[in-house]
Amino acid sequence: MDDDRRELANRLFAVTTAMLEDAIETAVAGQSPRLNSARLADTGRRLQAAMRDIAIIAEAATIVANLGVNRCQNPRNRQR
Repeated sequence: MDDDRRELANRLFAVTTAMLEDAIETAVAGQSPRLNSARLADTGRRLQAAMRDIAIIAEAATIVANLGVNRCQNPRNRQR
């Protein structure tokens, strides 16, 4: 994997980490016994949205990393 792809993958994982930290805060907030049903539902929706966003970034990181793997495994690329 070239340095640019590695850097991009690392940055995507860093963004994912920050997003997970935010999602944890949302999940912790949802544990409050003071929340009414509407607030609990809203918190659940916010957590679902965060998880969808995290999945998208994680998929992008996987694609970037796999581009490097596929490039290294291609016999034509070894000859260059």
